[in-house]
Amino acid sequence: MNCWAILGLMADADSRSIKRQYATLLKVHRPDEDPSGFQRLREAYEQAMEWSRRKPVVQPFGEREQTVEVQPPPASLGAEFSFELKNVQFGERPRQQQAAQLLENVTVDQLDQRLAQARVSHCTIEFENQLLMMCLKPREDAMLLAAWGLQQFNWLSAWQRADLSPKALELLCRAYCHEVKKQLGELLDSGQFDAFIERFLALKQADWLQPFERHDWFNETLASLLVDSRFWSAQVFETLRSHQHWHPTGGRCPEPYWSALLERRDNQATFEAWERLAVLNDREPHSRAARLLLTPMTTAERSAFARRFFEADWNACRTLSEKIQRLHPQRCCEMPNGDPYFWKALMQPRQTWPMYAGLLGASLTWAAGEYLNDKSGIGASFAAMLFWLCVLATPGAALLWVWRPLADRFWSQDVRLSRAVSPRLSFRRPAPLILRELLPCWLMGALTWVCCGATGLAAYTVVVLALSALSRVVWPETLRIKRPKVRLPALGSAPTIALMVGVIGLTILFYTIASSQLMGPDQGLQQFAKRGCSGPLDSRQECRVAPTHKQWYGQSHIQGARL
Repeated sequence: MNCWAILGLMADADSRSIKRQYATLLKVHRPDEDPSGFQRLREAYEQAMEWSRRKPVVQPFGEREQTVEVQPPPASLGAEFSFELKNVQFGERPRQQQAAQLLENVTVDQLDQRLAQARVSHCTIEFENQLLMMCLKPREDAMLLAAWGLQQFNWLSAWQRADLSPKALELLCRAYCHEVKKQLGELLDSGQFDAFIERFLALKQADWLQPFERHDWFNETLASLLVDSRFWSAQVFETLRSHQHWHPTGGRCPEPYWSALLERRDNQATFEAWERLAVLNDREPHSRAARLLLTPMTTAERSAFARRFFEADWNACRTLSEKIQRLHPQRCCEMPNGDPYFWKALMQPRQTWPMYAGLLGASLTWAAGEYLNDKSGIGASFAAMLFWLCVLATPGAALLWVWRPLADRFWSQDVRLSRAVSPRLSFRRPAPLILRELLPCWLMGALTWVCCGATGLAAYTVVVLALSALSRVVWPETLRIKRPKVRLPALGSAPTIALMVGVIGLTILFYTIASSQLMGPDQGLQQFAKRGCSGPLDSRQECRVAPTHKQWYGQSHIQGARL
């Protein structure tokens, strides 16, 4: 089947008839609905146009072509606009002047009226040519004039006049494509999704976008704008995918845009799931992070809620903040100071070290008492201190690990009770929570009293109260000690338990070795047991006592026998 049969034309059809027939058939074989039929139609159209160009053009007898050379635009328009339109049939000179008068200081609202006047004056062709030149000049309403010309004169489509300048049309197409992309991008960046969809549907039906190469440009432009947009709308994505036939295996959406769009869609689904988690008041880290970042709260409520957070909760906040900043910048404006990382100011170091300092003071006090009472060596006393410190710190760490999640279940009761009672029970500021912080601290004090006695409990109490009182002192900036930013590697439960068991074992071994002493003369393995006070030079106290009658009789009997 040849090109004429596909187009349904005779072999002697001119270029204008070919373009009109192509535009008619293009509505039947659309590139997004029938790509194979469109491809056959496109190839037939190109063959027919090539054949029509080769045919000689016979001028009617007596008709003379009047040519007017148009001066190029000023040099300020750039190299693209420095061209000449030659051999353009403008008609008589008065028609050009009349068209120029109609277009002088014209606005977009006046174009319909001026075109009607041009038709009455029989200068429509001159009006169209000069309007095309006006669209290429650097003026604010140039693209508005071009849009009117596209609709009224079918520029850049198969219905346009055949004698228009190809160079002018190429520059107009390039400038108008740039304007369309700019308009669509502004609608997306401002979050006007309904206006974007309306503009997209209008452009999809435009005749100037029906050619295959412009259809591909439009498809790629839509994908790139949606990928680079500051905002994301699932409605826009589904609309474009449905009308443009974007599928994973269809190849309609070019790479790498398709992969990026799928990633943004998945991230959006994740973000919507986090928004649903924010209202559940769950104890999961993602739910707590979503509630802190996405739920409206006062500053006091955020500070109180942040006191419940563990390390996993802060990590979830960091992940969610990164996604909000990258995918939903409009939500950043709703956060305090427009910063998605505002929660970093709410992070407080764990106040567990005063308890361990109290346990150290209790162990040191107990070891000092043993050293003074038994006159044991310094090594043995130091080993005893390490031993009791490990013995007390290990159940303390286990208690906090179990107690905090358990106390979190009674958070509301803990807050109400702490607000009323905690400032009277503790010197620390801000006042600690009773169930979460104070109660485990004094449970360890009770364990210290059981293991180390009243002296150890007194030392533990003095250290804890002293540190609580020091927290109320406002230190000068020069005396404040900044905590080093050192992050220890996170270990799992099994490695942590193994490490604690190893430390305790080494401490017990060191304590055993250090507390051992050298054997005395009466200890160890000997051939026979040494009898008390049997040595002639034995000067011990018990040997200085006068012998009893029985002992004296025995000794006299032995001496008599020897004599």
